Amino acid sequence: MLRKDNGFTLVEMLVSLVIFMIIASFVLNLFTLIQTNTTEKSSLNQKEWEIFINQLKRDVWQSRTMEASHNKLYLTVGEDMVLIEQYQDKVRRRLNETGHEIALQNIRSFQVISDGNSVTVTVEDKQGKPFRSRLRPFISVSGGSTNGE
Repeated sequence: MLRKDNGFTLVEMLVSLVIFMIIASFVLNLFTLIQTNTTEKSSLNQKEWEIFINQLKRDVWQSRTMEASHNKLYLTVGEDMVLIEQYQDKVRRRLNETGHEIALQNIRSFQVISDGNSVTVTVEDKQGKPFRSRLRPFISVSGGSTNGE
């Protein structure tokens, strides 16, 4: 008569170990992916910053007047008033105090400082990394001379 013992054989133990190792490697990769994705979502991409500055330069160059007040940038472009401001964790562009065009996201602070004929824009992302650019109008706001930069 055959006896049936309850227990694991060596082959069963090895198969269980291989299955456990496969599952553990997938879980580890999943945690790494989630960690990387979370960090990327809370930081500002360099390319995103460059696009924002290029669009802002275009508005500044086309503007007739430029004023910075309370960390908001007011530009008169043609007959329109363009407003660049922080809204929650975003920088938005508004035209004639309407609309909500998101220019940057995942930011902690947005600062605009006007020093005469130029404007310095400073942004700090949620990771604390600062981004700064100085903008000058293509034609002097005081009248007529072109900028050499």
